[in-house]
Amino acid sequence: MVNCFAGIDCGSVSINAVVIDGAGKLLYEAPYVRHSGCVDEKVRALLRELAGRFGPDSFQAVAFTGIHGQRLGEVFDAPFEVETVAQILGAVHVEPAVRTIISVGGQDTALFQLAAGNGSWNLESFAMNGPCASGTGSFIDQQAERLASSLYGRQVRPDQQQLQSILDDFIKLGLTSETPAPVACRCTVFTKSDMIHLQNKGEPLANIIAGLHYGNAANYVSTIVGNRTLISPQLLVGGMASNPLQVQAFRTYYPELRVPPHHTSLGALGAALQAVEQGWRNRPDADRLDGGAKGSGEASIPRAALLELKMTAFDSDNSLPPLNGSGDETVTVWLGMDVGSTTTKYALIDMEGTLVHKSYVPTRGKPIEVTRSLLTAMQKEIGERVSLAGISTTGSGRQVVGDFLGADLVIDEITA
Repeated sequence: MVNCFAGIDCGSVSINAVVIDGAGKLLYEAPYVRHSGCVDEKVRALLRELAGRFGPDSFQAVAFTGIHGQRLGEVFDAPFEVETVAQILGAVHVEPAVRTIISVGGQDTALFQLAAGNGSWNLESFAMNGPCASGTGSFIDQQAERLASSLYGRQVRPDQQQLQSILDDFIKLGLTSETPAPVACRCTVFTKSDMIHLQNKGEPLANIIAGLHYGNAANYVSTIVGNRTLISPQLLVGGMASNPLQVQAFRTYYPELRVPPHHTSLGALGAALQAVEQGWRNRPDADRLDGGAKGSGEASIPRAALLELKMTAFDSDNSLPPLNGSGDETVTVWLGMDVGSTTTKYALIDMEGTLVHKSYVPTRGKPIEVTRSLLTAMQKEIGERVSLAGISTTGSGRQVVGDFLGADLVIDEITA
């Protein structure tokens, strides 16, 4: 029986785990798993999988790290290592000569600069992002989900099971770009606004995706690196090191940057190595996560009663009565279009202001195409029964669609 030590990194997006022996040799690296907020369930399944693979009596210790690691350590009376230290320990183990570590995970970005040493490390400089998701993996995930309908050209409802395939297609498309669009990535709000503006101008989606990644790299260099000089060997670690487009963008600044083996699990490896070094001993029981254990999410997070709709009448039937007018008799109408960043809506009203027809569809980053298809469908359905008095547009795509339609009015969103 091999004496095993496990390290589990429970981050903001994923759970990563490794198993090593007492000499630090890697025996097993668990597949990268997104927990989708179900941390306890995923950790419980992971512990049972490790026990089944190696035998429950093989483990001398299990150590935790990551944003959820401290709570889990309390649940299991298990040791916890700060994720920054764990990442450095793991990186130095796979690349003893490393001098620079660029870490980009789901929530945090960081820079570690190490002094040269003989089998040991000394931290010379450290920098980390502030409380903003800009430049992190979770923001890239969010934008991939947001643009899913633009990617696939149909109405989709992205979920966590689909996310990895959506993200893969998102990156694959971005890699085809030869001219990344300018996207400011200092702030998530401004980044999204830039991307929406570029979409509504008709910029190819591949260029926008590439611009997002190159903007991330530029933002990291500006805000995290600053005036520091990065010495080789240089490593890129964390979940974003699995993104070839982001690696490509970073290498425009640091051509010698390498992605090391086990780059998503280096925090877990560092925690396991610390368990060996410090002589930690414990044997977590996965059943302790089955409801109400000390420090568990069930016990420590208060919950309010579910919201209920009591004082408002809500009619789920949102349909309109049939439009009057047939044959030679037509209804004079105004067409109003709201071309937003995610959805496009139109409304037809008669001269008394009564709503007579409407539609609501995803914009998909293609305001002109969506507008054309909406108007074509409207023409087929009611074209012979209405007489158009005028057109007005609003929304983030108001100008480009207004020019396309020759709209009588292009109205500012706030005014509308």
